Amino acid sequence: MTGLLGRWGWDDQAPATYRRAQRRWEQVALLMIDLDRFKKINDEYGHPAGDVVLSDVAAVLTAHTRPTDLVCRHGGDEFLVLLPRTTGGEAAMVAERILRGIRALQTEITTNDGYHVTLHGQTASIGVASHVPTAEDTLIDLVRDTDAALQRAKRGGRARVQVHDPSAFAAERKVDSAALHHLRALQELMSSDQLPQVLVALSDGAKNAEELLSILGPRVILTLERLQDNGFVLRRAARYELTAAAREWITDVLPAVAAWTNRHHGLVH
Repeated sequence: MTGLLGRWGWDDQAPATYRRAQRRWEQVALLMIDLDRFKKINDEYGHPAGDVVLSDVAAVLTAHTRPTDLVCRHGGDEFLVLLPRTTGGEAAMVAERILRGIRALQTEITTNDGYHVTLHGQTASIGVASHVPTAEDTLIDLVRDTDAALQRAKRGGRARVQVHDPSAFAAERKVDSAALHHLRALQELMSSDQLPQVLVALSDGAKNAEELLSILGPRVILTLERLQDNGFVLRRAARYELTAAAREWITDVLPAVAAWTNRHHGLVH
């Protein structure tokens, strides 16, 4: 729809671009762009209107990047831009130009009710990270750094560019490590004989803590109870190297997990 790479195209091309930079000891940078409050457009004007906004944003990204850069709509309202042979300072300048371009958009849309409306003032939060990859580095390391910068941009009020700060990231790493621990536990659950029991237990109406404990066991319950922040977990499920099946399972099951933990939070120890 946008004319950009999709997630499959990214998974095919981005690792090769990164490995090329690795072999040549060249700087490589990544931008992670998240449209601010985009859901409101879909909710108020309809998904076709949101699609027009996404296409206009894609045009801004294309206008401010080079043919050698990889520009991807990674899902929903999130875009990735991989910039070979680019320093952090250069990448930040590109991000600022993209931010101004998105803010300047005048998007003509037709609402679900048939009204013609001009949308303007769209903003984005952009995370930026760069490094010269060593033999031990992977693309996922660069993605993690960029994601950390993006989350700081959002916490700082959105509508801004945030360059990755390793010292600030170190302070937040404990939280990320905890999320990864639970995601890995979920991935183990995917391949265990407990998965059917989990699905049945979570989809079979309200259960008290003792009942669910007897069905699933304390280890599984603790994993589920700590997955209450759906957005946080889903963001990392997309970032880290979980299988597609695990990501889909998390998407399907987390609403049931959240409903259960909201009812029974604090009852399981």
